[in-house]
Amino acid sequence: MVATGLLLRNLGVVVIILISAFLVLQSPLFHSEVRPRELHSSKLSSVELDSVLDVRTQDDFVSLAARSSHEDSPVKNYTSGHRHDKRVLVMSYDFAVCKGTVLWNDIQAAFNGQRPPGQQFGRDDFDSSWTLAPDSGQLPTGGHWEDPFKSFTTAGAVPVGPSISGRAANQDKSFKNVAGRQVALPTKASYKLEYVPGWSAMLATFVQSPSKRLTDSDDSPYGHAVAAKDIPTLIPPMHRLSDVSWYVWSTLTANPGQLRYIGHDFVTTGDTTSIMEYLQIAKLGDDDDDLPWPGLVYDINSDEAKAMLATPNSLSIAYIMMDHAAVLGRRHPKVHIFKSGRGIWCMLWDLVPV
Repeated sequence: MVATGLLLRNLGVVVIILISAFLVLQSPLFHSEVRPRELHSSKLSSVELDSVLDVRTQDDFVSLAARSSHEDSPVKNYTSGHRHDKRVLVMSYDFAVCKGTVLWNDIQAAFNGQRPPGQQFGRDDFDSSWTLAPDSGQLPTGGHWEDPFKSFTTAGAVPVGPSISGRAANQDKSFKNVAGRQVALPTKASYKLEYVPGWSAMLATFVQSPSKRLTDSDDSPYGHAVAAKDIPTLIPPMHRLSDVSWYVWSTLTANPGQLRYIGHDFVTTGDTTSIMEYLQIAKLGDDDDDLPWPGLVYDINSDEAKAMLATPNSLSIAYIMMDHAAVLGRRHPKVHIFKSGRGIWCMLWDLVPV
């Protein structure tokens, strides 16, 4: 009898545990996931807004959610629908839409004069740490950029056959760090772009930032990968693609505000291509290499365009709009994603004037 009683008691405990587990799994709290379109700046504190813009990995967003200032914050309740190998962190689609939404809100605030521009850099800043060299001066081989640029001409918005000014900005000078107390080694970073003022366009063909060089043990001038906490003291104040490309662009045209098209050739960054592949599969049902111009086109009001805005290859475009809104005027972007003949991803942002 005693044994039977103990058995029944244990079975009762097991049943209670199973029921409790079932109820927890059904709880909205357990499954709380904010749809990307619900993440608006009006629902976020200023600290959260700044933090979202700095987020780089899925774990960063989880950490941000844990520190959220109020319980009903969309960030507080955000959970990813994807799991990723910790060794290869790739941005999920929902995460990208959330970050892109905040970026677009900030861009619109800049257009409305409600957000101050970022730091403005000039010739002295550039010359103190960068040099400018002629580059190819021609569109990438393969023909996959001919149709996009022909479409600009056909539309009658730009003249036929404009000159292409290839420029490579190379970070090949020693410089004083941000604190001005220590001389840092050249990172050998390089930004190569084809600038086409006649088409109101610039096209990035090779991008390797100072921070990227420092985190790669094979490329770092210090002979080893630099710890993330030390990078800010070992890169020049003017180091972002947005700042360098805008400066070069402004030296090649008397009217930098005419800039409309910004493209990236040969996109291989994992956080960017993962979103592009997600969009191709969602739209076409496959990730076939055959996706010629005009490819897939998304207006900035869509979740898809906001996800693309958050990708590493588009961040420079977001910050060009934010930091130079007064010169550019109000824009309503759309993005084309397509593939070269070799199946390599390309993107082109059309910053449509409003």
